[in-house]
Amino acid sequence: MKHKETGHPSDVAVALEDLMRYEFLVQSGNLLPGHPVYSILAGRHASKLRGRGMDFEEVRQYVAGDDIRNIDWKVTARIGETYSKVFNEEKERTTFILLDQGSRMFFGSKRFVKSVSAAHAAAIGAFYTIKRGDRVGGIVFGDEEYDYVAPKRSKALVQHFMQLITKHNRALPERKVIREGPGRLKEMLKRTQAAVSHDFVITIISDFSDFDPELRQQILGLANHNDVILIHIDDEMDEVLPDGKLVLSDGHRQITWQNSHRKWGGKYTERFRDIHQRLSDNFSRYRVPVVYFNTAEAVEDQVMQSMGKRLKRK
Repeated sequence: MKHKETGHPSDVAVALEDLMRYEFLVQSGNLLPGHPVYSILAGRHASKLRGRGMDFEEVRQYVAGDDIRNIDWKVTARIGETYSKVFNEEKERTTFILLDQGSRMFFGSKRFVKSVSAAHAAAIGAFYTIKRGDRVGGIVFGDEEYDYVAPKRSKALVQHFMQLITKHNRALPERKVIREGPGRLKEMLKRTQAAVSHDFVITIISDFSDFDPELRQQILGLANHNDVILIHIDDEMDEVLPDGKLVLSDGHRQITWQNSHRKWGGKYTERFRDIHQRLSDNFSRYRVPVVYFNTAEAVEDQVMQSMGKRLKRK
């Protein structure tokens, strides 16, 4: 069903209200704010990732999602209400979201296109960051344009960021061609390097289709003085092409592909798995987490399912 605001189904293009709904869901606690994946999206695992110590700063009233290990039981017993300890590093973390909305992200074979899933992941992270009292900003970019939002601790700024995400996302269905050559992720990483200083939490959301040694070095360079988190958006057809005849086009040219040759189908699958493997292998040793979301299910549903599996294992 087409959305009145975008003229497209919500799984093809996002409306502002699609992203703003996360403000209520995060504030109400309906998105399991204490769950590790949401904490990572908002950069709250920073101290654990980098192994830095945290200096005690003050106590404040407990907020849903706070680590229960930081509850100050003496103050809680004296006042009669639950209070948590707050540490310097926890108060000063700034999240910087780098969101890919290039034409290569406008692809999906199941429910959502990658660009929509990526936009939802960015919105969840931004609203949860603000809920925790941290600053958030970032860059959202398409094939030609990009927008930069300086990090602030402001709900109005997050709404502005959501408007920019919506602008870039809604431009994708109107594009007639896919950008030729490499995407703009490397260029935007350079801009990110210029925008951050140190001790930022940098969340990069993309399909990383251009991953190569140069991109690896850029990410590791940022990780030297910051916490970097990679959110990888993938689609089932990134890994396996369906059997039969396919018509493929980039807006300029069109070809018919008969996917019956196991050799070529195998090479296609091998390339996808190679990207997955290189992302995991290259960054796990540097304590750079990679979180995977697919386009077949809503991002929040994938986290809920992850939580269910985690509880069952216990």
